[in-house]
Amino acid sequence: MKKLLLILLLLLQIPMTGSNQSEDPSSKKIIGTWYVDANRSTKWVFSQDGRVYNYVNDVFKVMYRYTISHSCQNNSDDTIEYITLTDREGNEFCFRINGINVNKNGILSLTKMDNMEILKFVNNLNIMAEN
Repeated sequence: MKKLLLILLLLLQIPMTGSNQSEDPSSKKIIGTWYVDANRSTKWVFSQDGRVYNYVNDVFKVMYRYTISHSCQNNSDDTIEYITLTDREGNEFCFRINGINVNKNGILSLTKMDNMEILKFVNNLNIMAEN
């Protein structure tokens, strides 16, 4: 009887353990340094405080505030995440998040919504992003 009770308790633990294992949110996965794949001398550094810093040849160029949500300018979809960059003057730049380090591939893929250009970034200079 004790063995049956022990097995039952173990079986009850399995679904609870599985449901608690969730993927990190995009707001956490994006934190860090990302190099523009087409021009590795350009990098974006995303910080936890909602700021992204742009550097070219390690020289600071511009800082934006960023937010990640399910809407951006005229775009809204509960199944898609967008990142909005806002500059000092209040200008907003909208990007769809295609993927952030999917399966730990080291690639950040965004689509710039005003012209549908795909931008790829890598978090390691030795990574080659696929086209």
